[in-house]
Amino acid sequence: MTVEQLQESGLFEYKLKRSRRRKTVAIKVQQQSVTVYAPVGVAIEELEGWLVSKSGWINEQLYKQSQLLDTRQYLLKDNRVLVFDQPITLVYGTGTRCEWRLDNNQVQPTLQLNLSRRVKHQHAMYQSLIEAFLHEQLESYIEMRVQQYCIKMAEALPSSIRIHTYKRRWGSCNRRRALTFNLLLASAPHTIIDYVIVHELAHLKYLNHSAAFWQRVGEFYPEYKQATTWLKEHGAGLQWVIE
Repeated sequence: MTVEQLQESGLFEYKLKRSRRRKTVAIKVQQQSVTVYAPVGVAIEELEGWLVSKSGWINEQLYKQSQLLDTRQYLLKDNRVLVFDQPITLVYGTGTRCEWRLDNNQVQPTLQLNLSRRVKHQHAMYQSLIEAFLHEQLESYIEMRVQQYCIKMAEALPSSIRIHTYKRRWGSCNRRRALTFNLLLASAPHTIIDYVIVHELAHLKYLNHSAAFWQRVGEFYPEYKQATTWLKEHGAGLQWVIE
C-alpha cells in the first residue's frame, strides 16, 4: 500500500518537508497532524515504503492525541483565569481607557477589565490586558524567588530576566546569563514555578543537562522529577484561549 493509498483510505494525512542539510528521515506527530522530514535526495518510492512500515505507530499516536481532553483555559467563556493555580473571576466594563484592576477584597479575587468604547477588536484587547496582568504577577514573583535562590545556591544574579510566551519550553538560559520564563507559568502553582527557576539557575553553572546539572537541580529542588511529571501532565491546562 502506498502513501497515497493510505491517505485515500483516511488512515492519515501528512506534510512532507525536505532539507538539504538533513541526513535522516524523521516523523513528528503533534496536535493530530503528521509531518515527515526527509533529505532532498531520498526517492519518493523509498520514502513511501518507510512510511507504510511506520503507519501502525503513526495511527496509534494520532489516536492517542485524539483522546486527550482539551484542558486549556477558555477565559471569556468561563469568565476566570488561573493565577498561581488559584481562580480569579473576570469582570468586564467600559471606561475612558483600556486598563485592568485587581480586587483582592472579595471572597474570590476579581480582575476588572475595562475597555474604551473606541476599541474595535475587543477580544484582542482583552487578551492584551490579561497578558499584561499575568506578566506583572509572574515577573514580580520570579524576581523575588530568583534573588532568594541565588543566595541559597551561592550563585551570582543573572544578567537579565524576561517573560515570553513559548509553545514548547518553560524557560531558557543563554551564555550571556540571561534567563527567560514562559508567561504560561503564571497559571501554575508556586512550587512548579520554583522548579523552573532552579532549573534555569542551574544552567548558569552547567549549560547542559549533564549528570552534574541534575545533581545541582536536585540539591536545591529535591522533588524535580515530580515537577517535570506535573508539567507534562498539566502543562496544557496552563494555556489560555480567548474567543
